[in-house]
Amino acid sequence: QHHSSLVLTLARYFDSGCNYDEAAAALSVHRSTLKYRLKRIREILGRDPHDGSARLDLHLATKIWLTLDSLRRTEQVLPSR
Repeated sequence: QHHSSLVLTLARYFDSGCNYDEAAAALSVHRSTLKYRLKRIREILGRDPHDGSARLDLHLATKIWLTLDSLRRTEQVLPSR
């Protein structure tokens, strides 16, 4: 669950065009909280989300993760046939 909030943080950061203020507002957190989370993401992944070559990979990974998570949640709500 903790890692899912970091994935969401990264996704919102990328969706905002890497704008700290916009991403923090979308997440309803303070700008310094966003910066701390991005630092933790960098430490955990060993990749810098600000690096151009890593950005595309990480952005696509967040989109895939969020899509799969959404599908999992939908399957839990809908009765199986």
